[in-house]
Amino acid sequence: MRFALTLLMLPALPAQDLRSPLYLNFDHATPDGFRPAVTYQPAIAALPGGPLLLAWTAYSHGRERIMSTSIRGAVPTRSMLSPGEGIYYWPAIAAAGPDSAWAFWSRFDGGAWQLLARRYERGRWLPVEILSRAGANAFRPSAHGANGAVVVAWESQEAGQWAIASRVWSMGAWSAETVLSPPGESAFRPSLAADGDGSRFVFWDSYRDRRYRVYGRKSWPAQGAIEAVSATSAGALRPTAVFAKDTGLVVAWLARRDVTAAEGVIDQWFTVQAAARRGGHWVQLEHQGSRDIADLRHSLLPEVEPKVIGLYGYQGRRRHPMLVADGGAAWLLWERRIVHDGRGDTAGELCGRRLDGAGWGAPRLLHRGLLDYRVEAAAKAVNGKLTAVAKGLPQDYRAFEIDLTQGRDFAFGQWPGWKPIDVAARPQPPRQSIQADGVTYSLHWADLHVHSGLTPDAEGEPDELLHFARDEARLDAVVIQENDFIGRALTEGEYRYSVHMSRSFAEPGRFVSLPGFEWTHRGHDNKPNHRTVIYAGAETPIVRHSENRANFNELCDAVEAAGGVMNTQHEVYRLTSRACEGNIETASGWRAFIRNPEKIHADLSAGYKVGFVATSDGHRRNPGIGGGLTAIWAERLTPESILDAIRRHRVYATNGTRVFIDARANGVLMGQDVAADGEVRLTLRVESPKPVVKAVLIRDGSEIHARPRRAASLSEDWTDRPGPGFHWYYWRIELEGSSPDYPANIKIAEGNLAWSSPHRVTVRPPR
Repeated sequence: MRFALTLLMLPALPAQDLRSPLYLNFDHATPDGFRPAVTYQPAIAALPGGPLLLAWTAYSHGRERIMSTSIRGAVPTRSMLSPGEGIYYWPAIAAAGPDSAWAFWSRFDGGAWQLLARRYERGRWLPVEILSRAGANAFRPSAHGANGAVVVAWESQEAGQWAIASRVWSMGAWSAETVLSPPGESAFRPSLAADGDGSRFVFWDSYRDRRYRVYGRKSWPAQGAIEAVSATSAGALRPTAVFAKDTGLVVAWLARRDVTAAEGVIDQWFTVQAAARRGGHWVQLEHQGSRDIADLRHSLLPEVEPKVIGLYGYQGRRRHPMLVADGGAAWLLWERRIVHDGRGDTAGELCGRRLDGAGWGAPRLLHRGLLDYRVEAAAKAVNGKLTAVAKGLPQDYRAFEIDLTQGRDFAFGQWPGWKPIDVAARPQPPRQSIQADGVTYSLHWADLHVHSGLTPDAEGEPDELLHFARDEARLDAVVIQENDFIGRALTEGEYRYSVHMSRSFAEPGRFVSLPGFEWTHRGHDNKPNHRTVIYAGAETPIVRHSENRANFNELCDAVEAAGGVMNTQHEVYRLTSRACEGNIETASGWRAFIRNPEKIHADLSAGYKVGFVATSDGHRRNPGIGGGLTAIWAERLTPESILDAIRRHRVYATNGTRVFIDARANGVLMGQDVAADGEVRLTLRVESPKPVVKAVLIRDGSEIHARPRRAASLSEDWTDRPGPGFHWYYWRIELEGSSPDYPANIKIAEGNLAWSSPHRVTVRPPR
């Protein structure tokens, strides 16, 4: 695959008048032999009277660099911003004045994340500086500069507290670090803009009481009070801001409502809301009586009426509102896929809505055919022309011009059938425990396979998913993991950021978040052999199938050395006898694979020692309510104890309902090996929030016993005499209700099926 960054010069910058596209081919090795396989996270700044600057991350086989290109007079100059190769994440860039700018990014070094910066002055980059404090991790910088002053803000994490920190470069020096967000709240995603008098404002979203809200404050030249920007009626995150003469200072953000439809599918409805600062106060903006300025359900929320239409992934950014000044007016921009449904390799389009002194204009389609649309922070159009950056499906980024005076009107669609729901208000069963072999095990609920927006075709901030899992779905454990390769490789910086987020949210005794990744290889037959890789210890190696010629043994070597475990994914996989092989995913948000059990039964008969798990395989920002749950019998709620239970198959699977199952063979807990002399006594105890309809016992692939029952609990004691040799058993529990097989990654939150992990039983011949 060929990766390139394409730069197309704009009339708005006549000093760089490129009359044809300029290709910078990063598939060509640099003089020192670095050959990037991935270019991503581009940031852009147009310097007044100077060049167009871009900064981005370049990745290849575990090696990363932060790179820059400046375009002046149709001549590109490429520079390496980072001090050599390392682990880097999230570049940002801001103009400081004519031919002057600062670039910022995060570096993982010595077990911590630092904020690095580098100044551009009259055609050359000055030495790298470290801006963040020792002992505090620094992520996701955002910057704004003008008239010789630059304000940078970032997420600062220290001792479990997430805050927004900031520094100002003025008069040739950096100020001391200042914390802008209040104590006691977790703050994320800073965004900056200047007011009409040149004052700089920093905005962010804070999480408290199960909800995100947007706040802001003046940060320079004097610091102001913290101001609540968003309303409290909906969750609000990912703010963006701009100032225009006719609108004043405007902030837009992503608003979220949990909704339910069909027979119990739970999802989120996203819109964009906005507020303007008037007379020192924030006023929520409306259009025709509604606070929802842009409806983002297209390509994000499935249709359910008159029929369910599934959604697949999208490699653009569907939840990233942008604001642009255009003369006295402002434009709200957002991206969506061209078609609502379909496969994940669909191209996208850029939509917009103009705000002036009279209100909001009609929504318009401004550009289409690319993905991952980005504009300069607090961007300004020139004569209605806007510089943007986006990529094509082959990952070739390009800078190009959008004419905001062109485009066509469109109408938002209708999504009947959805209604609001309070996810956390659903009843949850109390913690239960059992005794086995003299040990007390407690029942814990987990979603072991969830994707965030770090997977190119998924959406959701890692902190957003972890908060949802803990506080709304009320899970005990979750694994936020990303594909090692889907469209492009999972870079080292992205993976290490994901690991850091998982570890920072782990609270032994309350909530466990385990790091890992998804091995996504397909064999020569084009059939998948995916694995969920899960870690609990200090070592968290990643092996990308795209970089090791899909050597599965190398993957197993790394996982076993780190003390990790792997579960299969999907209905097609190839088990091995390696020690790191853990369990079979019997159901997920895609479908209940064990409904067609031939493959699973064949593996059990072949002697593979596995348990059963179920997951959401979530691409829809709903861990714990996406169609699959794993029940874990663990001694303690700690990362080590949870992973040990997964490894030892003290688990069972449900397609969403939290049903208690205690299944034993000759007194031995499910998932274990059993030796028997002739008789095998199978006992089962079930307690369920839904009435139990039937329990079916399967031995060696055949249903040998069924117990009908229509009650909240069931107890069964069955003795089998299977004859000498190797056998396996598991129970299928059927509850009241149904589990519709909706298309794509759409399933009801609480299905009607559960499966105990298999017993492997060896019956000794008579003496």
